[in-house]
Amino acid sequence: MQKLDILKQSLEQARRWRCPPHWQLDDWREELLAVALAALWEGLNSGICSEQKLRQFVTAALMKRYRDEWNYGVRWIQAPSQQDSEDNSEGENGWDLWDWVGSETKHNEEEVNWLAIVIRKALSNLPEEERYLIERKFWDGATEREIARELGISQPALNKRLKQIYKRLRAMLE
Repeated sequence: MQKLDILKQSLEQARRWRCPPHWQLDDWREELLAVALAALWEGLNSGICSEQKLRQFVTAALMKRYRDEWNYGVRWIQAPSQQDSEDNSEGENGWDLWDWVGSETKHNEEEVNWLAIVIRKALSNLPEEERYLIERKFWDGATEREIARELGISQPALNKRLKQIYKRLRAMLE
C-alpha cells in the first residue's frame, strides 16, 4: 500500500472542487493537504489497513472540510440591497463576496439568494442519507457510478433512489 498514492488520488479528486469563498487557491490547496495528511495519520492509527477504506476515509475528511468552508461562506453572502441598507460599506474585511459569486447571477442576486435559502431548507428536511446523496452528486460533482461504488450498490439502484429523492424534493418545493 502506497500512502503517497492515497494522498495523491484523494487530493486529485479534491482539486476538481471549486475553491470556497474567503480562500485564495494556493492557501486552500495547502489546507486540503494538511487535512489529507491528518486524516491519513488518523486512519492509520485507528487500524484501517485496506487501501480503499483508507482512501475513502481521507476523501471523506476532505469533503467534510470542503462542505464546512462552503457552509460558512454561504452564510455570509448578502444581497446588495441588504448591504446598501447597512452602512453602505463593504464590511469589516473590505471585500464583497457578491463579486465572487459570478457575473451571470448578478442581475438576479436576490432571487438566487432566496432560492438558495428555499433549497437549503428543503434539503434540511431530508434524512441524512438522502441529503448526503444529493450533496455528493450536486455539491461535490460525483457521478452516479462513483457514488454507487462508494455505497457498494449498483448504479441503477442509486439512480432509482435519486429519482425518489428528486420526487420528494419537487413536492416540497411546489
